[in-house]
Amino acid sequence: MGRVSLSRGTQWLAPTALLLVYASGSSPLPAAAAPRVPSPSAFESRTISLVESAHLRAAPQPGNTIHEQGEATGTFRCHITVDLRIVSTNRITATFTVTPAGGSVTGTGTARFVTQGAYGYLGGALSVSGGTGRFSHASGKNIGLSGKFNRETFSANVQVHGAIHL
Repeated sequence: MGRVSLSRGTQWLAPTALLLVYASGSSPLPAAAAPRVPSPSAFESRTISLVESAHLRAAPQPGNTIHEQGEATGTFRCHITVDLRIVSTNRITATFTVTPAGGSVTGTGTARFVTQGAYGYLGGALSVSGGTGRFSHASGKNIGLSGKFNRETFSANVQVHGAIHL
């Protein structure tokens, strides 16, 4: 089997916006001794490093869009939905929504793919365009994606790596 080489600019989807959960912790100190913590809206923007894996499966949907859904694990654990649209013989565009506890994160991506037998291999990048709840200020660009999908069932395993800003 030949090796698939992807340029740096074509590492794709992090479905795993996969991606994006703001973990909240609790103080081990009693309430009277706990330091005062500003509300989430008062926090300055912070960057979170992502290393995610997602296992997706196709959900029936009419038309030329492939609707995928599944679970992402890694830096965060959350549900993800992805709508893939094949735009040429070797290029896919996507929109995604990730729903971690406390909100959601949305974005878009693009990837190139090659096929070998029953499998396709993809690589590209995604951008986070916003969110709700704790993630209302989420953003990110050039979040890398790579993965492998079954061309018959459209089930996929993808890996996401990059950074998001909350």
